[in-house]
Amino acid sequence: MGIAKHHYVPALKWRMGEYQALFRLSDAQKDAITPLIMIPPREYDFEELRMKKTIHEHIEPFAKRMLNKWGTRPAIIDIHDSLEEAIMNSGDRVYPYIFEKLRELECNAIPVINFRRGGLFSSDIIQLIATDSQGVALRISLEDLMTPSINSDISSKLYELQVNRSETDLIIDLQEPESFEPYTDFSAALASTIGDIDHLTQFRSFVITGMSLKLSNIKKPGNVTPRHEWNLYKQLAADLVDLRVPSYGDYTIETPQFAEQDMRKMKPAGKIVYTSEDSWFVTKGSAFRDNPAQMQDHCRIVVGSGHYCGANYSYGDKRIQDTLNGTTNTGNLSTWKQVGVNHHLAKVVDQLASFHASGTGP
Repeated sequence: MGIAKHHYVPALKWRMGEYQALFRLSDAQKDAITPLIMIPPREYDFEELRMKKTIHEHIEPFAKRMLNKWGTRPAIIDIHDSLEEAIMNSGDRVYPYIFEKLRELECNAIPVINFRRGGLFSSDIIQLIATDSQGVALRISLEDLMTPSINSDISSKLYELQVNRSETDLIIDLQEPESFEPYTDFSAALASTIGDIDHLTQFRSFVITGMSLKLSNIKKPGNVTPRHEWNLYKQLAADLVDLRVPSYGDYTIETPQFAEQDMRKMKPAGKIVYTSEDSWFVTKGSAFRDNPAQMQDHCRIVVGSGHYCGANYSYGDKRIQDTLNGTTNTGNLSTWKQVGVNHHLAKVVDQLASFHASGTGP
């Protein structure tokens, strides 16, 4: 199976705003995406001083929700480190349990491995590869990539998993580099290192992903901030055109990290993160819970910004217009995460289609 050529590979945390954003894409948009779905850690209840859910309660709904929200289209499934050795009520480890339930529902899922995971986790991956014949995604970090032993590390891991490069999706995950700029220098260094990877063209697919948006650094009333990962990708595509141009991935409008916060002490701001050609247009206000009506003003700012794509562009865009017009309510924080992610996914699908049609892409 693997990642189809030209596909967009967004890394999505499996939470309501994100999976609803995925669900509300058009069929054509869904057909252009292979999501990297990351199952988050359990949430801690700071008032009760315990986890909100047991491991089983946290994981059990995933497979059915996956079918309902994404159907049987291919997806890459990863889990948070805290879930690696966790046990379900059945006695199964979390990862094999997830894939068993997905298999029962005929969902097409690719497992993920990295250099840190071995032992029982690798044994589980070997079994999944043999049972499902979907191969594996090897997710390596920028630090991994820069290690002199990268080729032997890759070969050792694939040998351990009893899998070939032709059954492996290679994902280079930059996470959140300190700086992406200047793009020409970063891309040149990255391309040189990637060029040292043995048999790069033999991998089933090749993806580069990363994230630059730091919402915590954006203060009221918001600003415009560059999409460094997209700008870098365009430069990298040119630098790797004679070797192998990667597929594009990002973390939509989210950070790669899972932050555990005591929401009793937090007052998240009302905001809209709106993706434009090479930047994010961000409006940011006061605490959402103190003034949900502010979202109508945020919608007005987005629609009048010159970045707005129109109500027919995506579900997220229509929700912005409907809120501005007062034909729907101002929602909650999850609503506006869904709006931003849904619009972002639609925007990147369009950008990649144009990029590849131009002859620059792979």
